[in-house]
Amino acid sequence: MRRLLFLSITLGLLLPLAACAGGPPLPTPTAIPLAATATSAPQPTRTPAGATPAAPTAAAPTGGPAPTMTVTPRNLTQLDDQLAERTAEGFVDRLAAGESASAFDLFLTDSASEGEAGLLISEFGGADPRLASATLLDFRRATASSYEARALLSWEAAGVEGQAQQTMTLTLVPQRGLWLIDDIVLGDRQAVAPTATPKRSSGTAPRSPGLDGRLVFQVSSGGNIYVINADGSGLQRLTDGLDPAWSPDGTQIAVTRWRHPWGVYLIDVGGVDAANSEERAVDGTQLKEVAWSPDGSQIAFTVNYSSSEPRTICFFGFCFTIPPYSVGQIWTANLETGALLSLPLDDRAVHAPAWSPAGNRIVYAGDRGLAWIDLDTMEKGRFEGGSVWDTSPAYSPDGQQIAFMGRVHNRWEIFRMNADGSARRQLTLSDPKLDPPPSNVAPAWSPDGRYIAFLSNRDGPWRIYVMEASGSGQRPMFGKKLDDLVLRYEWATERVLSWSR
Repeated sequence: MRRLLFLSITLGLLLPLAACAGGPPLPTPTAIPLAATATSAPQPTRTPAGATPAAPTAAAPTGGPAPTMTVTPRNLTQLDDQLAERTAEGFVDRLAAGESASAFDLFLTDSASEGEAGLLISEFGGADPRLASATLLDFRRATASSYEARALLSWEAAGVEGQAQQTMTLTLVPQRGLWLIDDIVLGDRQAVAPTATPKRSSGTAPRSPGLDGRLVFQVSSGGNIYVINADGSGLQRLTDGLDPAWSPDGTQIAVTRWRHPWGVYLIDVGGVDAANSEERAVDGTQLKEVAWSPDGSQIAFTVNYSSSEPRTICFFGFCFTIPPYSVGQIWTANLETGALLSLPLDDRAVHAPAWSPAGNRIVYAGDRGLAWIDLDTMEKGRFEGGSVWDTSPAYSPDGQQIAFMGRVHNRWEIFRMNADGSARRQLTLSDPKLDPPPSNVAPAWSPDGRYIAFLSNRDGPWRIYVMEASGSGQRPMFGKKLDDLVLRYEWATERVLSWSR
């Protein structure tokens, strides 16, 4: 009888966890999931004129690790895997975008640049038939000091898509602290019979009347970052990185980078060449999710200290997965003085900070959903009636409302509430019977507060959607114009887009 009672109690505790195991991935505060999660305390790169840089003082996270941790060999291996794969993805993406010159400059080793591989890539830009698309097929570790990636190239001529295809095999080796491409082998081109499948949009985007300003968005975490006018014109690649965010005055974009040199970067979008007008404002690894103070003098960002691996537990033949758990903290940095502050939060897993337009509060996603901290008094609190799955908060420009995403059974939806947590309302509604069920994620307000942009895969591919703040008028913001970029949402609470005047 005691054994039966014990089993009943145990199953009662485990079944609610199992109910959350299905559906889309759960968000975690790691941009490259679980890769090299140990980090040192961030360091400022700005100091006031005439001042001597001093080591920052910061409160250690309550119940968390010390700011400085060691990286285990296993984490180093995971980091190499992620960085090498990012190199292969970036190289293939640039070839697909017709940017063979930058692919040559950024991703080839010295020996490859001077050899046949460099000559081959140099000829890609003017090739006839032209390269229509390039897709990474697989990626693997070949030896202890090299990786191998395989991509599919599709060539077209005279407007006929997919006239021929061939494979491309890449060998990646370490050089100057990076994983770079050292050899390229092309397979034979194979003719492909035309199909009746219609071609994708020519790239002309429908203009969205009434939408003003500019958006910055990332294709993926750590991938290419683009700017585009809200009416669909002016698409332009800006840089690469994670979680782009406009400054309040619209003159700079903040991004973080998970490659050497790591840190938070501020990009002057008023310059002719953005790549030559960027500044590393904070030096540190595993930084993410930058949020600006309303006066533009400070930034907040998350630091990831460690993460657990997902665990599968089986009990009498019944199995479920416990999602990964990340330990981190929110820091603020004064861009003028270089002063850093680690906020004394009670949560161990923190991510997605949003700075209130009044400047006195930061809302973030914590252990049990959305929480807040008052920056004047360091008083902390949570929103009544919220859910443990609420995340990715975004303040309206007037500071009266907060948009966020939350889990609804087997999918994610966009919500809105008053800044005090009252009047919680669901704005999007996906069909839960679809397999897999679509989701709506990563909300961002328009500068005038009338609209909310977000990412959705309700039509298959991830696309940027827009709706009125009430939830009405939901529609793709740019039609199919961005489909060739292949937007991705990686369930890392990433800030996909930011909207400025």
